[in-house]
Formats: sequence, C-alpha cells, structure tokens
Amino acid sequence: MTFDWKSLLPTIGRALGGPLGGMAVEAVGKAIGLSEPTASKVRDALDAGTLTGEQVAALREADTQLAVRMKELDIDLEKLATEDRDSARKMQVRLNSSVPALLALGITLGFFGVLAGLLTGHFDLWDNAGITMLIGSLSTSWGMVVSFYYGSAATPNKSPERK
Repeated sequence: MTFDWKSLLPTIGRALGGPLGGMAVEAVGKAIGLSEPTASKVRDALDAGTLTGEQVAALREADTQLAVRMKELDIDLEKLATEDRDSARKMQVRLNSSVPALLALGITLGFFGVLAGLLTGHFDLWDNAGITMLIGSLSTSWGMVVSFYYGSAATPNKSPERK
C-alpha cells in the first residue's frame, strides 16, 4: 500500500525530523512491529509502501496517541520549528557572518544554472540520475534559503532583521 505518510500521520511526520524524533520513532516502531526501531528503519518502512491495512490503522492510532501525549506535555512542534528558524536568524544578525550569504548565493546560482542547462538541452534529466539528484537537492536547498531569508508559509512576516 503506497501513501503519503506525512499527510496521513501529521504529528509523526512533523516530529520525525525534529527534536522529538525519538518519540516518533518509538511510536512508529511499536505500531508496525520493528524490534529495534531507528529513524532510518522507520523512514524506510514508511517509504517502502508495503504496510498492511492493520499497520496503517496502528500508525493512525499511534499518531493520535502521540498528539495527545505531546499536548499533555505542552509540546508544540510548530512553535519549536519556528523557534529553531528564529534562533538561526538571530545568530546571523548577531555574528553578521558572510557564510550564509555565500552559501545562499552558491545554492541559488547552482539551482538556476542547472535549470538553465535543463531548459537549453545541455543536461538530459531523464538519462542522468546524478542530475536528477542534484536538481532535487538544489531545489530543496533553495527553498530553505528563501525560507531562511524571507520566512515560510508557516511563519509569514518573519524575515531576519536588517541593519
């Protein structure tokens, strides 16, 4: 069974990539019967698309239980993610380092350079797994750059302070 597990399991999906990943890994491992769950084993199991209906039902229940537990502990995943982004922005304002800007420039030039190469026929996306991986990584990275400098849909009007 193939499904978009991040939309099916919203609490687990958000928790897996963050500071509460351990709770999510434990919940998923228990729900699908992994003897020694790790983040990579859990992601592999969710991405494989081979879960049974019973396992999907157990995952939905685990997601609900995790959400209830986090509410009991007064944990807000979106607030944690927002604070994480905010602390990175504040660090940049405090240190005024040129490294983030140089990385952002390199990622932007790389992303649009590869896109230009694809559009002009210099790269053949369909026959080259390396280019496919590169465009995926650059696309994700460029989205993160834009999110860092201009905020994200989850944090509108949260751009770093300008000096």
